[in-house]
Amino acid sequence: MSSNLRHRVLNMPRIAFASALLVLAMTFGAAFPAQAATSTPAQQAWPADAYVVSVDGLACPFCAYGIEKQFSHLPGVTGTDVNLASGVIMVHVKPGTRFDQAQITQTVKQAGFTLKAVMSQPAGGY
Repeated sequence: MSSNLRHRVLNMPRIAFASALLVLAMTFGAAFPAQAATSTPAQQAWPADAYVVSVDGLACPFCAYGIEKQFSHLPGVTGTDVNLASGVIMVHVKPGTRFDQAQITQTVKQAGFTLKAVMSQPAGGY
């Protein structure tokens, strides 16, 4: 950024700066719509090695860390992917690993969240 432009941006009145940021955010959102807004769980092709769990209450990176940590304590879990926007957690497991509904519900509850649904599971799950 040129020094003249940098000087003009840094010396903008706060309301003008906030307006410029809002326009930038709206333009970025229009150019790159979130996948969560354009696809429903029924349209997803979930991984074959994962339990896909929907929960209520995910709001921040600390929430994601907490639920990832709880699932990592279960035997057979190889990793997790958390989507904060949709409240969906993919719990990747080793082949042959099975959890029942009670185990998943308890793990989500221990992390401080409420289970909405188990949307997908590895073949032969439960």
